[in-house]
Amino acid sequence: MLKDYVKEELIFLNLTVSNRAELFKKLSTLFLDKGYVNEGFYNFIVEREENYPTGLDLETHTVAIPHGDPEYIEQSFISVVTLTRPIKMKKMENADEEIDVDLFFVLGLNDGTQHLQILKQIIGYIQQEKFVQSMKEAKTSEEVMEKLSGLLAGKK
Repeated sequence: MLKDYVKEELIFLNLTVSNRAELFKKLSTLFLDKGYVNEGFYNFIVEREENYPTGLDLETHTVAIPHGDPEYIEQSFISVVTLTRPIKMKKMENADEEIDVDLFFVLGLNDGTQHLQILKQIIGYIQQEKFVQSMKEAKTSEEVMEKLSGLLAGKK
């Protein structure tokens, strides 16, 4: 199911941004230009992240899973994003704490029924340090797709 949503054209590796607002602005513009979201996406994702943070501290690594609302999604997608330098994200379990994050899985799902299932699947993968490291080390979007396809097919 996951591979149906990860879009190769929405894999952005080694982006340089200084904070989450800049990251969300850059991604929102890219998603909008490619027809995946509508105008309200940026404001929604910034506000949502402020009120319901998505940063996960998994002991050996950190990841964030920001997501939009179906109202702002034109086509369902999952975007994989790595940064050249980590940025501060609020922790999901404690919004008063911030963690450094350089790997993001941005969810834009226009079908609410799939949301929880996909989120569970992603969380299962990101708990695996080896998987997270392979995403961070990927040099091309093709490589990310290959690693995801291998993982989804049961290969390591």
